Amino acid sequence: MSTFNNRLTLVFGMAAALWLGGCGGGGGHGDSVGLTVAATPSMESGQSRSDGEALWASKDFETSSQAALEALPQLQSPGKETAQSLDASVPKFSLAPGEMKWNPGHYVVLDSDINETILDRALSEIRPLPVVKGIVLRAYWSQLEPEKGVYRFWRINRFMAKAAAQHKRFFLLLSIRGFSEGKVAPAYLRAPYYGGGAYKFENQRGTFGENLTLWNERARYRLILLIRELARRYNGNPNFEGVIMAETAFGKPVDPVTEEQKAGYYAGLSLVDTAARRAFQNTVVIQFVNYPVNYTPGIVENLLDKGIGLGSPDVYLDDPQHEQYIYPFNDQARGRVPIGMQVEHHSYRSTHAGGPFDPPPVRDLYVFARDRLHSNYIFWQRDLREPYLAWTKVLQMFGSADFPDSPSGGLSARCPAKYMRCVRQAS
Repeated sequence: MSTFNNRLTLVFGMAAALWLGGCGGGGGHGDSVGLTVAATPSMESGQSRSDGEALWASKDFETSSQAALEALPQLQSPGKETAQSLDASVPKFSLAPGEMKWNPGHYVVLDSDINETILDRALSEIRPLPVVKGIVLRAYWSQLEPEKGVYRFWRINRFMAKAAAQHKRFFLLLSIRGFSEGKVAPAYLRAPYYGGGAYKFENQRGTFGENLTLWNERARYRLILLIRELARRYNGNPNFEGVIMAETAFGKPVDPVTEEQKAGYYAGLSLVDTAARRAFQNTVVIQFVNYPVNYTPGIVENLLDKGIGLGSPDVYLDDPQHEQYIYPFNDQARGRVPIGMQVEHHSYRSTHAGGPFDPPPVRDLYVFARDRLHSNYIFWQRDLREPYLAWTKVLQMFGSADFPDSPSGGLSARCPAKYMRCVRQAS
């Protein structure tokens, strides 16, 4: 832990500059601004740096009107639009800094590559269920910034608009770690200047995944600029409930990674988390935490200090390692920051990591996430893998007569102590 703490001390020395410039709620707006979105020029010069980089934020199509929704029958990547047309379509919603959008409950998780047919089907499934507050869309950095400084948020806009038309809200799960190759980092980032952008790690079944080189300051800076741009566009949108940062696990690198780089990765991750909370002044930010156990205490300490939510990608009913090393953080976070737990397909299949196929009742998963893990949010993966078809069991639970009919579906709706005030919106 001493190496990590020393690295944190160094890296947070840079935080003030990023807070004041590169990762604020919007370029030139300052800390006193509320949530009303103002029109800005279509191209925005970014914060200058010693390496000569600048942010040039291109604007893409966004709409929340039903008429425009009907005019787009298929998912298509639109051309660049001016900021005026972009911002004019965003619903006005003004909160003071520290006042938070707060709509706890159950959300359905959708994969990054789903098509609109699946989206429509998922929305039709949850439409009659008030306890299901909305959807979570997983997205990789490479999908959101395919070219340097060129942002493509049209899937966010489209999916959020469709969800809002059904009175459902939207979470973005930003995947800076993936279990397949080629998705995590944009192509431009895969250069020595950015430390390669991503490193490859080995999965359990002989396949490979990728994780960002967050120990590289330039790569980390580009990620913070992406988060800042997301916040500029969506912090003021009442339908945009929050951002989830993917899990903390490092993986087993294929090529050697030094201990200094590993410590730098987690110091960099804490800086990114802090920048996200700073940028999304009125929006829930959650970091999924699991491994490695020698770094997670420092990560969680930063989350609790900065008012960043805590979560985990797995809910296991009987897993000794999770119970010893991961779930105790939920006890620390209870009532202080938001807690959002994800039920992935592994949790549907077994009561512990790597266990045999022995599906626990989904009601038991709900009760465990509610009572043992103190969840404000539960993110249920829409898993329809045979033979179990877990998502059908979850829908049956939500629709049962004895399922809690409170707005949060039985989960704690208490405003976290780190928030000045929580604002819940009518469905």
